[in-house]
Amino acid sequence: MATQCQGTNRTGEPCSAHVDDGQAWCRWHDPNRAEERTEWSRKGGQARSNRARARKQLADAVLSIDDLDAFLCSSMVKVAAGRLEPGVGSSMAGIAKTIVAIRQASDFEKRLQELEQTVDVGNIRRHGA
Repeated sequence: MATQCQGTNRTGEPCSAHVDDGQAWCRWHDPNRAEERTEWSRKGGQARSNRARARKQLADAVLSIDDLDAFLCSSMVKVAAGRLEPGVGSSMAGIAKTIVAIRQASDFEKRLQELEQTVDVGNIRRHGA
C-alpha cells in the first residue's frame, strides 16, 4: 500500500507525493538519490537553455535566405515585445550570420570550380590536347 512521502516542499509543507510500499521518500526526497537529483536538475537546466529555446523556435526544414530574413524580423519583433528573450534572439542572429556566410562561401566555391573547368577546357582546346 502506497503512503505519503516524509519530505517537505519548498514552502515547508509535507510533500504530497505517494511512495511505493516499504519506502519512506518519493524519488525527489529520497536521500539515497542525491546524485540522480543533481543529474535531473542538470538535464532540466539544459532543456531550458537558450539552445533548446532557439531549437523550439526553428522549423525542422532548411530555411531559404528570404525565410531566414522573415524569421529574424519576426524574432526581433518578439524580443521587442518581450515574448522572446534577448539572448535567444542574439543567438539566432549569430547562427543566421554563420549560415549566410557558409552559403556565400559555398556559392563562391561552386562558381570558382565552374570557372576553373571553363578555363581548363579552353586551354585544352587551344593547346591541341
